[in-house]
Amino acid sequence: MKKTLVMLLIIGFAVLSATAAFAESKDTLVSVTADYWMPSVDAEVKSSELGLLGSKININDDLGIDDSETIPSLKASVDLPLFPEVIVSYFTIDGSGSKNITKALSFKGINYTAATNVTSSYDITHFEGLLAWSFLNQDFTKLGVVLGVKYFEVETSLKDNTTGITKKEDVAGPVPVVGIIGAVGLPGNVKLETLARGVVLEVGDVDAALFDVDLGLHYDFNKFFRASLGYRYFSIDAEDSKENDTVDVKFTGPYIGLTGSF
Repeated sequence: MKKTLVMLLIIGFAVLSATAAFAESKDTLVSVTADYWMPSVDAEVKSSELGLLGSKININDDLGIDDSETIPSLKASVDLPLFPEVIVSYFTIDGSGSKNITKALSFKGINYTAATNVTSSYDITHFEGLLAWSFLNQDFTKLGVVLGVKYFEVETSLKDNTTGITKKEDVAGPVPVVGIIGAVGLPGNVKLETLARGVVLEVGDVDAALFDVDLGLHYDFNKFFRASLGYRYFSIDAEDSKENDTVDVKFTGPYIGLTGSF
């Protein structure tokens, strides 16, 4: 927690320094944002292997992983005339827990009996690249469409502390997304902005839905510096009917942020 706050202060100082250095610019083309996201966590996973059907496991109730997180995230955008706006972002989420489980569970072909002490963890790394085309882009109103891709690296693990057996699940890959971007100016240098993107797809035996929605209020101190308060909803729901694997993950909660532009 303290390291995260220190990192955000350093990033914020760097953003302000860059802002001051370019304060004489007439147009703001590049923006850098540091957000501090505080979501609640709700996740269920099922992983089968060796013909043994996995259990639906709630990572909070069944494994004792904390149901809240504090997550720093970074975003940058480049908005050049006559070109689509380029938006890139990054965050990483990890959690762990240890619990004497209260019911029998099965994960990746291993059975865990009730009362077994299990240590568990997850680690999600997220990269995103978007192109945004605004067909309405005025001082107080913005509306457009976005097209891009998210790339995930996900690792989950369960360890039976009695036998020492550890089973891990690693998944990595890109996911295409489409969505909208919009903004409405409010009195007092305040803007209400949204960036919503997602996808629903079926590929082979896999059905998946992903949604990432950001709704924020932004106060512009001037054209170079703003503070933000918002809410972000991020969810992944996927099922592999052939492998009998499922994942249903939601991270939802408020955030605060600082943006510098030049």
